Amino acid sequence: MQSDNRMSTREAILGYRMGTDLSAVASFGDAHDSQGRLVQLSLEHLTLHLASCAELRPGQPASVVLGLGERWTTALQAEVTDISNGGPEAPPELRLRFVAPPLEAGRKIVSALESMRESGQLLTPEARPVWRETITRPERILRICEALATRTTRGVARAEDGSRTEVYAEHFDKYDGVIGWRAEGPLPPAPFAMEAFGYSSVLYFRVEKAWMEQGLWMMSLPQELTRYRHRWLRRAPTSIECHLSFEHPLWPQVRVHRAMLDVSYEGLSFITEPGEDLLYPGMRIPCMEVEMPGRAPVKLFAEVRNISSSSRGRRCGIWVSPIGADQALAWRELVEEQMHPRTRVSGDWNPGTWELFEKSGYFRLSGKEPLKFAALKGQFYEAQSKLDGQLRIGYRAVKPMSGGVEATLSALKPYAGSWLAHQLARQQSPSADKKVSAREALRDIYLRAFEPAQIDPDVKWFFAYCEANVRWIRFINFDFAQWYEHTGQSAVMSFRLMEGDVDNAWPALPDGIEVGDITSEEKQQFFTHLEKIKPLAYREALDLVPERFDLAATQELWATAQLSRERSVMVARSKGKAVAVAILETAHRGLNLFHVLDGIRIIPLLDEGLPEVQDAMLALLTRAADWYKERGRSVFVHYVEAQVVEYAERAALADLGEGKLWIISHTLLPEFLEHLCESSTPRTE
Repeated sequence: MQSDNRMSTREAILGYRMGTDLSAVASFGDAHDSQGRLVQLSLEHLTLHLASCAELRPGQPASVVLGLGERWTTALQAEVTDISNGGPEAPPELRLRFVAPPLEAGRKIVSALESMRESGQLLTPEARPVWRETITRPERILRICEALATRTTRGVARAEDGSRTEVYAEHFDKYDGVIGWRAEGPLPPAPFAMEAFGYSSVLYFRVEKAWMEQGLWMMSLPQELTRYRHRWLRRAPTSIECHLSFEHPLWPQVRVHRAMLDVSYEGLSFITEPGEDLLYPGMRIPCMEVEMPGRAPVKLFAEVRNISSSSRGRRCGIWVSPIGADQALAWRELVEEQMHPRTRVSGDWNPGTWELFEKSGYFRLSGKEPLKFAALKGQFYEAQSKLDGQLRIGYRAVKPMSGGVEATLSALKPYAGSWLAHQLARQQSPSADKKVSAREALRDIYLRAFEPAQIDPDVKWFFAYCEANVRWIRFINFDFAQWYEHTGQSAVMSFRLMEGDVDNAWPALPDGIEVGDITSEEKQQFFTHLEKIKPLAYREALDLVPERFDLAATQELWATAQLSRERSVMVARSKGKAVAVAILETAHRGLNLFHVLDGIRIIPLLDEGLPEVQDAMLALLTRAADWYKERGRSVFVHYVEAQVVEYAERAALADLGEGKLWIISHTLLPEFLEHLCESSTPRTE
């Protein structure tokens, strides 16, 4: 979880900014009363524009009366906290903190603020999106609109004057190119803006014409959509009733107890009664308790981020951070129970997962024989037991079904800032609709595997080794990455996966080729060359950069769970000149049944078609077999990225098929999950 170092924005959001000329009078000891314009107000502070602040200093006591004419309150005791001299066009700004304000005064301030909110006199804080994207690809727009209609997505038709009508998407026809909405009232006159609330963002498009047909408002499919997202982490409606409670930090006699509306790893919301709860943006809550049936209360530090109007009343959005490591784990479990009620991470799922691998055909991928996996069963069970509870390193997500496991996907952190998604398998649940179940199961298992990794403070990349010709993977993973590849935040790179048996008769080193440890000069040559031939996403995601090349941080982290991780580098030289570099890696046995982390990459430094380069690459494979055998491995894999593969044929490696290395930046993950939810929505008839 993030610590309190993210609270630097508090001063900017503390309380409410005034949208009208409202005055206050401040007295400072024997000095005359100073009248100023009220700029910002909360139950603990106020900010004034005064004609002059020359005689004032921080810590100076003051007495403040809010409002003129019909006054809101009696005099409130305060002290000066900050003085700004303003600028050529701006008057000095004075910030004061109330000292022990009476509860009754607090209630009057809240009542006045709510009255001003209703009359539009409070400035609504600008909601700055963390992501804005314009979508023009016709196939993407079709997918999105179909998902909106299938999920009966809620939206708003908004006129230029701000008036709005709530709508729900209920019809989609790609052949006629229309989407239909059920409206809660008359639509605004065209043109107007449509807003649709997606998985974790809001979609906007302009409507030039709308017509009534069979009780629905029809409109042409947009040619352009704009997607806005205002937070990094999705919030999900609570699936199990949860309550929060805390003592008000200014008036401990005020005890707030409310039911939660939604939750995320770093936030929650609820409907508040302003006059009772006395909340305001920027208010810090030293200890909030969140309760869910069957669980001990979780203690959180919290801060009010916003209070907004909704159809159900005043909605209060809260940022939270667990108090201590134990509470962080308890909070994570509570959040995941709410956000992912159909999937599990903890528990003994080894027998169910192994049976799923057998029945789903997972053991037949890449032309493998299922019987060959029997010897790995013990290693798999042992590795999963070591990984249990080590959420900083990895976890296995499963979707249970009656008598077993319907789907599974594992997440592992093999590099300092990168998470690997691997070991995806699914079988048909006997009690579920075939079309619906497949998409829902895969969506649920993806969300459970990817979303928790978002809260890793070091996360930078997500990647996977994928079979190249699986329709689901092409549709979900490859399409998405290719849309953003031009930004440098994603990559889809072809390779051929080959496997070597360490006990095979390996060729002798070709004449004129020697293999040894890489020198510092050769290592610099390698990095320089790699920058020219591989994209940034590849180099950064796989820790093929100088500062993380030794995997030291990863090894240290894995060692805390008694899990092994190793990287070694060899160079092949011809006539004393480095011509190819090999990166050899291992991970704890049993973590991946296809040995994708017991693999070798070979990067030629010269034209790969040259005979001496092919000889050098063959020599590196031969030395790799010895290296893996010394570490107790019976096989290893080779990611063949070269176009000239004579060396691999000479080594008689087993061909496991065409693959794709899929990489996306962590900044794209919310968009990827949005795309996942859109694409996995069952198709309309």
